[in-house]
Amino acid sequence: MSLIIDKVSMQYGKTKVFSDVSININKGEFLSILGPSGCGKTSLLKILAGFVKPTGGQIMMDDVLYSDKYKTLPPEKRDMGMVFQSFALWPHMTVRQHVEFPLQCRHKYMSEAEKENLVQSALDITGLTDLQNRYPNELSGGQRQRVSLARAIAAKPALLLMDEPLSALDANLRVSMRKEIRRIHRLTGSTVIFVTHDQGEALSMSDRVMLFNKGHIEQIDTPKEIYINPRTPFTASFIGHCNFIEGQWQNNSFEAYDGNLSYIGEVAPAFRDSNICPLRPEQLRLNDKGVGIPVTVQDKQYMGREIHYVITNKKNIYNIYTPMEEEFAVGEELYATCR
Repeated sequence: MSLIIDKVSMQYGKTKVFSDVSININKGEFLSILGPSGCGKTSLLKILAGFVKPTGGQIMMDDVLYSDKYKTLPPEKRDMGMVFQSFALWPHMTVRQHVEFPLQCRHKYMSEAEKENLVQSALDITGLTDLQNRYPNELSGGQRQRVSLARAIAAKPALLLMDEPLSALDANLRVSMRKEIRRIHRLTGSTVIFVTHDQGEALSMSDRVMLFNKGHIEQIDTPKEIYINPRTPFTASFIGHCNFIEGQWQNNSFEAYDGNLSYIGEVAPAFRDSNICPLRPEQLRLNDKGVGIPVTVQDKQYMGREIHYVITNKKNIYNIYTPMEEEFAVGEELYATCR
């Protein structure tokens, strides 16, 4: 099974949301669609779900046409489940009734024994068996999110869509739910498309990340590749912090304009053509030996295993992460160079 998004476009009236979006998503893949608010990622998810019709292109799944500009297969006829940002739970239904609901709608001819097995499997996978008779107002935020997950996977859909499902949870619960979603993905084998604006979620959970910006795809890659080898300045700055050092490239060798800082390695043409070198905060180090770009420490934050520094060089502001033993004071005049 593969999901093919082929040159899909969307616009509301005269407002273009995105155009010519194309990607092949493999069976069982976990793909995150990442981008800032308003970039078009949720609109794309709505098209995948069958809630809206694209204005161009088509979406195919297992040689079945899901959507094009002329027609769209209704959501209830698609082999999919969906987890909403707001959980979308009904206050008058118990946990078990929520999980049973999609089976009543989509599998009317399934035997009661088969439905019971699917419901119990979804409850077991999400750890809700002991809570199955509770109502939503009797559950915590994490438990309500697990109910939404259980309902989505009960019918064993081939495609599972998630629209920022962790955004309503607190920081610690978001981290634990990341692990929970990955575990459920491994157990079900469904293809997952996960929409988020949180780079940490995308990097920690995905097989691949599709970075969206202003209606077009900036980069599609594995989390490691998109972090280590960004193809555009937007990708480099949106995925974590990145320092753009101005200088001169010659082959794969870079020399900074403002001091004795050199780097050897390959970067995307977008950086070479702009005479900048993208360096992550952990790729730089501070020293008081006079080696590198002259900088001043403006701020520092203790982060447990490391210290995060904000430094300035003339009008430039950089971020550097150092081990705890490499400690400097705010206001200290130092030098920055590559590790």
